[in-house]
Amino acid sequence: MAGHISCFPMPLVTPQPQETDEESPSSSKRRSYADVSLVQRTLAVLECANRLELITVQRISDECAIPPSSVVRILETLCAEGYFEHVSRRGGYSLTSKVKALSAGYHSKSLIVEIVKPAVDALTKEYLWPFAAATLEHNAMVVQYSSIPLSPLAHVRSTLHKRASLISRAHGLAYMAFCSSRERTLLLRLALERDFEEDKIVSTNYQWRKALRMTRKAGYASRLSRADPFTNSLAVPIVVEPGHVVATIGVTYFRRVVKRSQITVMADALRAEASSAADAIRRRM
Repeated sequence: MAGHISCFPMPLVTPQPQETDEESPSSSKRRSYADVSLVQRTLAVLECANRLELITVQRISDECAIPPSSVVRILETLCAEGYFEHVSRRGGYSLTSKVKALSAGYHSKSLIVEIVKPAVDALTKEYLWPFAAATLEHNAMVVQYSSIPLSPLAHVRSTLHKRASLISRAHGLAYMAFCSSRERTLLLRLALERDFEEDKIVSTNYQWRKALRMTRKAGYASRLSRADPFTNSLAVPIVVEPGHVVATIGVTYFRRVVKRSQITVMADALRAEASSAADAIRRRM
């Protein structure tokens, strides 16, 4: 049972930042230009066409409150660009497969950030500590959104796109504890290939599996203590179905200033938000 984890044959606050590398939540509200009405109308036509069984000029005009002549020009332009086909006078128009290209850049990570961002921000406003959401990328968890710009107790300027170990970090342990055993086996092999120094604090298969069992029992993961002597992190998984983890959300705080009772409160809040996020993601999948 003894031996370094790399031998496993089986799965086993700084001052408030004034300038950060992350976008301020209020920055998107600043605008120096007016809406482009033609773009708004074109998007309305596209959205309407995706809802209709029979796409006709009159139906779109009625639903979007756009004059028929304008609808015709928009549809004919979209036909010329390959997004629509004109079937016939009675048959109206039909969408082509090219419309799928309009959502090609919108991946599950984008959906997850869209759903969890309000919760992450709300948690920071309530508890002051920085919260974050992370998703799996190859052999590590990667922070996709962080509320550091909102936190007066942030320990660093930015964690956006930071990679966290699947073996020793809270986000990684939360993911590994609740994903399927088959996925865990494969991910562990990938994680061990990184040969990170911090992962060596887990010296045996038994020790790491014990950490996973404790995570499942508690319902949240805690960063293994020696990974960072000054701060600690908690994380919980967003599970859409048994064994299917889509992301994790967590919080980082200074060890010496947070009491055990406060940790329990934040862990409960994280679990509640993760459950709500899972419900929202299931409705959108």
